Amino acid sequence: MVESEQARLMALHSLAILDTPPEERFDRITRLATRLFNVDIALVSLVDEERQWFKSRQGFSLTQTCREESFCAHAIQGKGIFEIEDASLDPRFDTNVLVTARRGIRFYAGVPLATADGFPVGTLCIIHSEPRRLSPQERQALYDLAACAEDEINRAGLENELVSVNEVKRQLAHDEARQRLLAEALAALNEISTSNHLSLEQQFQEALALGCRYLQLDIGIISRIHKGIFEVVSVTAPQDVTMGAGQCLPLANTYCDMTLKNNGFLAVHNAALSDLRHHPCYETFGLEAYIGSAIQLGDQLFGTVSFSSAVPRQQPFAETDILFIKLLSRWIGSALERQRVDALKSEFVSTVSHELRTPLTAITGGLKLVLGGATGELPESTHKMLSMALKNGERLALLINDLLDVEKLLAGQLNFICHPRELGVLLNAALQENQPYAEQYGVTLRLEALSKERFINVDALRFQQVMANLLSNAAKFSRLNGDVVIFCDECDKDVRINIKDSGCGIPEEFRARIFQKFSQADASDRRVKGGTGLGLSISKAITEQMGGTIGFQSTEGEGSTFYVTFPYAEERPHDAH
Repeated sequence: MVESEQARLMALHSLAILDTPPEERFDRITRLATRLFNVDIALVSLVDEERQWFKSRQGFSLTQTCREESFCAHAIQGKGIFEIEDASLDPRFDTNVLVTARRGIRFYAGVPLATADGFPVGTLCIIHSEPRRLSPQERQALYDLAACAEDEINRAGLENELVSVNEVKRQLAHDEARQRLLAEALAALNEISTSNHLSLEQQFQEALALGCRYLQLDIGIISRIHKGIFEVVSVTAPQDVTMGAGQCLPLANTYCDMTLKNNGFLAVHNAALSDLRHHPCYETFGLEAYIGSAIQLGDQLFGTVSFSSAVPRQQPFAETDILFIKLLSRWIGSALERQRVDALKSEFVSTVSHELRTPLTAITGGLKLVLGGATGELPESTHKMLSMALKNGERLALLINDLLDVEKLLAGQLNFICHPRELGVLLNAALQENQPYAEQYGVTLRLEALSKERFINVDALRFQQVMANLLSNAAKFSRLNGDVVIFCDECDKDVRINIKDSGCGIPEEFRARIFQKFSQADASDRRVKGGTGLGLSISKAITEQMGGTIGFQSTEGEGSTFYVTFPYAEERPHDAH
């Protein structure tokens, strides 16, 4: 929940609408609301960390109230209308200062307002000093007005984002020297990302060293953040700095905590002259200069990339510095998401990576932005056409990724970051991530609970890759309205994770080569179901690289059970929750 609240706050701050002047387009909505519902007060509110701030207000003199007193903080937790008929009789609000005041709040009704990504950031609410109840017609009218307010909020956010982009462009145009340095740094980063001789870890090391040189700072860190823990993935630092990969710290003791709270970005050139002088990180490590950006994997937070130094900078970070680290964080996120490794030994793989993968990523990325509402609401026919294009693009990307993974495995250059991971958490994540795919085939994924908490030593991302392959195969070859069951055989020293489908089983003549590259059980069936014939081969190699085994049992006409076996981790990690 903490991580989801952080994501909500990041979405709110990304709108850049907090503390902006009143605007007629919002005031029209609240004026109409007071007249339409005959109430004392109508508000467009935005709820941040500590307060609710009013972008528009009618009948209310305050510009903000604390979050603890806020009705809207409750409203954003739901999806429909949050209605209080008489707040003086509600134990949640009967002692609220806004209720106990003279002519205090009695009736409240608020509808959550969400960003285009679905994050609730505020409400359209109506308030009255006498108890009442909305009629069905009034509820629909309130929903309609809220939709208008939501459109205006997202439109304002887009406009503010465009203003910010244009300001960056203007600054770059007036600083040719910085622009040239940025171009050189980005060219070097591109060279690193397309190298045929560097593993992913080596790419990260080179990129961090490049960032230190470009920003003139001593320490560069890529972190993974999970459940309040800051874990070092890669680091470059002077020899006297005792920081290494795998080291974990409480997130609250790092500046990255403030980075996530500050819309996923933070830049401080002299901490001693800022509020950070009271932060635990300053008190412990004495870092004076810091710049960091959040790393996103799709819509999920991975961690941060940051650069710091114990010596303050003479000048604040330039717009080009900010642009550099944001582009660097996006590249790191893309590299992690696509599991991209540049150690490619053949001209064919190099051509696939350069000529197909890069433009395809741009195309599918652009399609996702458009389908997500970045350019406004689309006609149904256009949305359907673009969705089909995106689906076909993702299929091609899957084929390319499988080919690249095969080459990486053959070269022994597939990167693994193995740590003790809680098995139940891993399996629940696999279930949630793959359920939408299974639903395309009318199949339900079901997980049987473990007898007790267990840990296995794996790379979480690679483990999920194996589970995705096995679960997608099980879903594709199960009968309509069938179940795919995930269950574990728990032994003293190891655990066998089983994935049982409800299909027709594997033909006897195919079983001996099922884990071979480009193997297909039934050519005609495979054409219908789709697939590259590489998934099981890749899954076998990954599983074995992590110290596990893979196998299957099948009965024709009754279905199949694929399984992976891993030894238990010797000890529970200190950062496990």
